[in-house]
Amino acid sequence: MRIDLSEVKGLVEIPYGIFRCHCGGKEVPLEELPRALENFRREYGRKLYRSFGQDPTRFRPSSEALYRRLSRGKPFPRIHPAVDAVNLLSLINSIPYGLYDFSKVRGNLRVRLGKPGEGYRGIGRDRINLEGRLLLEDEEGPFGNPTGDSLRTAVEDKTSMFLYVIFAPRGYPSEKANLATLERLKKWLGAEIIEYGLRR
Repeated sequence: MRIDLSEVKGLVEIPYGIFRCHCGGKEVPLEELPRALENFRREYGRKLYRSFGQDPTRFRPSSEALYRRLSRGKPFPRIHPAVDAVNLLSLINSIPYGLYDFSKVRGNLRVRLGKPGEGYRGIGRDRINLEGRLLLEDEEGPFGNPTGDSLRTAVEDKTSMFLYVIFAPRGYPSEKANLATLERLKKWLGAEIIEYGLRR
């Protein structure tokens, strides 16, 4: 898969993977959750946001938002097996992930900063403003962001082909995180890995 990072080159690394999974009836085990919370490091996501002049305490990386929720005693959200897996991996690797229904993604991808007025309807939100913020887009427009993703490419019960991306700052241990992701997707979900890589 082609992912153009020319606009943000040298600031962002994008590990990614495409996998197939018929996930119905599976449940992601949570035995790694206590250690993930104990070892969580806010600085990775915050470094990513500060690279673009964003305040990570105003619009938090999704990984940190989930960490804060669980640290306050709320239960781990069970949404969909693949979503649950990626949410847990975002805690294990201390970095925001995006997960998308690959059948809804159109053409090649680009990572860039949002322009004035850009935004989309988010999952569980009315609108996510993208101006000046890191985003992922396909040929139909933006659909991903380290804070929250678009309803257009959201995973559904019938989804069987998935795309994940890891939004990582320069210097993050991206290869290690991606291999850990692939290993756990296979272990937890029985996922078939179609393609994976790292774009810098």
